Amino acid sequence: MAPRSALLLLFTLFLAFLGSCSCDLDKAIKIGFVGSITGKNSDLGVAERDAVQLAVENVNSSGGINGRMLSLIVRDDAFTPERAAEAVESLAREKVAAIIGPTGSSMAKVALPVAARNNIVLVSPTSSTNELSGKDDHFFRVMEPNQLFARHLAETCIKLKIRRVAAIYDLQNRTYTVEIFQEFRDEFTRRGGTIAGVQSFDSTTAPVFMPLVEKLGLAKADGVMVLASSVDSINIGQQIRKIDPRIPIISGACGIAQRDLVQQAGKSINNIIFTLPVNSRCAKPSYTTFHDAFAKRFNYQPTFAAVLAYDAAQAVMAGLRKNPDPQRFRETMKGIRSFPGLQGEVELDPFGDPHRNLYILRYAEGREEVIE
Repeated sequence: MAPRSALLLLFTLFLAFLGSCSCDLDKAIKIGFVGSITGKNSDLGVAERDAVQLAVENVNSSGGINGRMLSLIVRDDAFTPERAAEAVESLAREKVAAIIGPTGSSMAKVALPVAARNNIVLVSPTSSTNELSGKDDHFFRVMEPNQLFARHLAETCIKLKIRRVAAIYDLQNRTYTVEIFQEFRDEFTRRGGTIAGVQSFDSTTAPVFMPLVEKLGLAKADGVMVLASSVDSINIGQQIRKIDPRIPIISGACGIAQRDLVQQAGKSINNIIFTLPVNSRCAKPSYTTFHDAFAKRFNYQPTFAAVLAYDAAQAVMAGLRKNPDPQRFRETMKGIRSFPGLQGEVELDPFGDPHRNLYILRYAEGREEVIE
């Protein structure tokens, strides 16, 4: 080959190489979202999806991640194991860099093996099961494990002189509800409290709640713990109020995730006490800016789930800024030991579990009060 022809060929190949690099640089980074957008836990899933959408829009309006735009692909698991597994498989085919979700603990347990098989990281906003704690896997989260929530609730009950607690919980999401109850029971009784009565139900069988509430023996209790979806928690709360208008209702975080539903229920579920990793009265500019932007964008107030989902998105974006390579993203996320959350720095341990403050809130007379 003549020297001139060889030089021309090399120059052509060089231009092609530059073009391929430019295309790779301009190509959007795909992020997946899996959540319960329909079904009884849709209050969690919708709020989380909207918060992640806002996070993506904010990043893209600021130039993206290292010059590359983000593309959000949403999948609804409808809070069913089959749909959760299918959602992750679908996002794997889309070659997403990471998945934010799932919403619930039961769905996370099903989704994780599928994600691991496809080498995709899950960063869950609200999956809190103890079963996924302390493991070197593809699962990361921004919500504390159930053990810490339950112990915090037990300590709070003792402080508030609630020493006899009845409990009712849904078996459908047992990795959340049963874990919370058992951890609470153990810590509460260790501190001198008494479990006055226990009832369980399966929300997939359309249970009638009044007979279950009547069996709790509320006359012998100082408080009643309700661990279920927002819809079921409110329905149970209404039945409790027919028997006892004043007894404190102790709820898990996910039981009252949708503040609008609580407000609609009114005084029938007055005096609810719950533990959250989010302070609704936080005055930090990062939180108030998010709060106002979210309300303006989606026309409703952000719930705790929305705050945690935005934080989960920030964790993923912190990893993408370090290295967007999907094949190495698990190792990249393991190197993220802290990132800026809406209400302060969120620390992650070597297994991807967070360390953040917990708050006790009471809902009474149509307003929230931060107890501690």
